[in-house]
Amino acid sequence: MSRILIIDDDDSIRESLDMYLTEEGYDVEVADRGMVGISKFIASRAELVILDIRLPDVSGFFVYDELRKQDHQAKVIMITAFHDEDMIDAAIKKGVLKYIKKPINMNVLDEAIVEAMKQ
Repeated sequence: MSRILIIDDDDSIRESLDMYLTEEGYDVEVADRGMVGISKFIASRAELVILDIRLPDVSGFFVYDELRKQDHQAKVIMITAFHDEDMIDAAIKKGVLKYIKKPINMNVLDEAIVEAMKQ
């Protein structure tokens, strides 16, 4: 079973993704802050991280960099409510697999997860 870590400070998004992905058969872990997410990633070695760009304690880019320091092949899908083309470009240049805008279309998320797990 594939393990997915969700790092998002929005309770409703975190909970809905947790329920949906659990129903889809994934082993899901959640974190509501970036630093908590980093700790959970180190402990669990999730195969995929769904990461919000804007977190209350640190930026999603900081979290991404820390995850990659722990595992240079860490697979990350970034999500955000903010539609900033410069941010999207920066995320892709860093190596983020997919950038998904909120509200999250579950079909788009499913496709991104399947693609990420193949890599």
